[in-house]
Amino acid sequence: MLLTSKYSLPDCPEHTLVRPRLLSLLGDGHSDQLLLVTAPAGYGKTTLVTSWASNQENPVAWYTLDASDNEPSQFCRYLVESVHRATGKGLPQTCRLLAAPQCPDPTTIISHLLAELRSLPSELRIVLDDYHHIDNPVVHDTTRFLLRHAPAGVGIILNSRSQPPLGLATLRVQGRLLELGSDQLALNTEEIARLLKQRLPFNLDADRAAQLHQLSEGWPPAVQLFTLSVRNREEVDRYLAELEQGHSHILDYLAEEVMERLEPELRELLARTSILTRVNAQLAERLSGRSDGQQLLEAAARRGLFLQAQDSSRQWFRFHPVFARFLQRQLTNREQLLDLHALACDSWQEMEQPVEALRHALAGGDRARLSQLLNSRGETLLRGGQSRLLRDGLEWLGSESLQKSARFTLLSAKMARENFDYDHCEKTLAAAESWLQREDSQQWRQFEGAFATMRAQVAIARGQTLQAKEYAEEALGLLQPEQLGERISALLVTGETSFCLGALEPACTHMQEVEALAIAEGDIPSAAWAICQQTEIAFAQGLLQKSASLQDKVYNLVQKHHLSTLPIAEFVCRLRGQLQWEHGDLEGAEQSARRGMQINRKVGEHWLLPEYTLLLKIAQARGEKAESLEWLERIERLLSDGRYHRDWIANADAARIRTWRALGYQQAIACWLEQAVPVADRPSNHFEQCHGRNHVRALIELHRWSDANRLLSRLQFVAKECGLVTDRLRNRVLESHLLWLREQHNGALEAITEALKLAAGRGFRASFLQIGKPLIVILKAALEHGLDEKSASKAQTLIKLAQQQPELDGGIRIELDDTIIREILASDAVPDFLRHSPLTPREWQVLNAIHSGLSNERIARHFKVAASTIKTHIRSLYQKLDVKDRQEAITLAEQMLRSVQDRPQP
Repeated sequence: MLLTSKYSLPDCPEHTLVRPRLLSLLGDGHSDQLLLVTAPAGYGKTTLVTSWASNQENPVAWYTLDASDNEPSQFCRYLVESVHRATGKGLPQTCRLLAAPQCPDPTTIISHLLAELRSLPSELRIVLDDYHHIDNPVVHDTTRFLLRHAPAGVGIILNSRSQPPLGLATLRVQGRLLELGSDQLALNTEEIARLLKQRLPFNLDADRAAQLHQLSEGWPPAVQLFTLSVRNREEVDRYLAELEQGHSHILDYLAEEVMERLEPELRELLARTSILTRVNAQLAERLSGRSDGQQLLEAAARRGLFLQAQDSSRQWFRFHPVFARFLQRQLTNREQLLDLHALACDSWQEMEQPVEALRHALAGGDRARLSQLLNSRGETLLRGGQSRLLRDGLEWLGSESLQKSARFTLLSAKMARENFDYDHCEKTLAAAESWLQREDSQQWRQFEGAFATMRAQVAIARGQTLQAKEYAEEALGLLQPEQLGERISALLVTGETSFCLGALEPACTHMQEVEALAIAEGDIPSAAWAICQQTEIAFAQGLLQKSASLQDKVYNLVQKHHLSTLPIAEFVCRLRGQLQWEHGDLEGAEQSARRGMQINRKVGEHWLLPEYTLLLKIAQARGEKAESLEWLERIERLLSDGRYHRDWIANADAARIRTWRALGYQQAIACWLEQAVPVADRPSNHFEQCHGRNHVRALIELHRWSDANRLLSRLQFVAKECGLVTDRLRNRVLESHLLWLREQHNGALEAITEALKLAAGRGFRASFLQIGKPLIVILKAALEHGLDEKSASKAQTLIKLAQQQPELDGGIRIELDDTIIREILASDAVPDFLRHSPLTPREWQVLNAIHSGLSNERIARHFKVAASTIKTHIRSLYQKLDVKDRQEAITLAEQMLRSVQDRPQP
């Protein structure tokens, strides 16, 4: 008796995720190809091929194998029965042959099967599912014979957890082999997002989905378990933490599906090497005590044991993180585990891999090895972006070890500074200085200049520019010739202080010197930082093209030296994203922001404030209200919990104020203004200028126009004095808006005209669009007043961009003046009766306010008149518009305003 389930096409599981990218690969395959689908358990091999087969017009013969099919005659019987039924009983002779008292050998049976298939009227696919159960050489030979002699129009699909020993090289060379592995079968971010949207009762944010993808590496069972386990937002972080540590259900699944099938020696080797982030034969043999490490690693990879080769020569392998965590649970003997970490630490040191060595010294709690590594490799590791690993090591050693070692103190202080914890940084330095001066004066004299350098870096980060300058000059006088790294850092601070004090040309010269010195010393991260500073200086000078060229230069430097995972790479992405946003390349800016997030996420969410800010600005520009509120909430959470450089805070506040303004959150703006740090007396750099404009915007929204005007005048005076061209432009754009609101139209036109001249040939766009729809009115008035050719062209471009820029609530918002009203009356969208019964200027303004969703009371407060006066205007307005109520008035206003906003410019 044959089991029908073994030769029947399985049912597709309910709610199967459709995967078009993989189905198209299957559909594009030739009929005479072997399709080999190999991946570890859980990757959806059977589900994928079943989904494809169920939609085929031509017949598909399905055969699900198990261990009993290693018997050749049974293998042949099921194979023939599967093909016989799929082809409408197209193998009668082969079936009679199998029914004979003396069953022929497998080759004879397959020969008869192939002979009958040659007369088939249609193409055929034969699926051999779960082929990894086969280990009988006779069955492998039978399958190999089938593959080599299959006639045209007959293709084989083979699903397996392991690479089958079928001698596939010839098929590969002939182009008759199509392979899908775990890399292709793993769920990508888009598929995970679609699956979560289908299964979860709430929307999961993109960051958490990306984190799930990172932890699972697209392994479907981990994602599937997430959809089954998480029922609300509060459970998301709990599940992700469990997944990172090893979720119990996943551990049970792997124990049943994988570990029970392994030989003891292979199981032991995998468990011992699972503590490694990657493994080769040398490490495997060192940790296992065996001499056949390479053979066992290759065997494990072939068998689909979640072990992937990392190079074409198959020398290095890497465990899937979920499987590695599972294997580590098998190491229950603590003494054995500590010995393994010690062996791994020493092995990695011999291989000149200090990061890996430090991980194992820390995991094994080995004080001697940990101290030696931090002392000899700490600075190198810090420059390599390993701050979290270093912090864990120093915390494990304890505060007493810290203060007795100047090197350890400086490492700790640098990491505290990087995390914006300046108080802790200064306390660490002070405690060590006190101890060293009392107990080890010789060590203190050796590192006194390094301590001054560190204090200079803290001062510049705090915004204490003059103090930072003093510390940097002191450090340069104390540092020893061999302390080149600290000297470069002190010179960087000198350049930054010049930048902050508004001396842009000297600052640029300093940064160029630092770049040359760092390149000569092989300190590529410091060289990249110096180029990034030059990029910011060029941007502040309004030299956007030069800024873009410098960005390309530092990007290429980072790529050339493989620094794309280090914090400096995030700085490069951030600067690129800001320039793309200014140019109006929102898609490019979003990509840059998300690349920056990917780099910095590993060191903590507090580092993501600049990326969140940029993504909020992008969402605003796209009119995406839900996304804007999501990014706003994240920014406010970070600002409430962390301490940041004024640059980051000023940019975040600018985006927050614009969101509050767009959504009418007046109270939020008032609260911000009440609590905000005062504007510097001399705002001589880009972030103090930005902070000043934030004050101006808040004052404008609160109708404190005189205060706004005085502050804006001071900002502009200092910006002009310091050569801050970009800030001059942004100040003038904001000034034009303020003056227009104050009905000082000549002054507003003068301000916008100067801004257009400053922007000539420089690529500025977003800096103008920040004032919103009033820009349309001001620029159209400027065009009527008269502009030179370049300014006029720029104005036309900006008008079109402003018209296309949506509001966060999806509505149409246009400030009305005589110019816009004339355009509306000239459009075809205006009813004829309105031309004969024109509205007064005040009635137009009231209509616009009604369309904006304001109540009668708010309209009256806005125009500073009695509510009865507004009601009189509204009655007259309804009569002239021939409408019965507010909704009809809003609909007509929408039609007329859209006719102006959506009109393409010449």
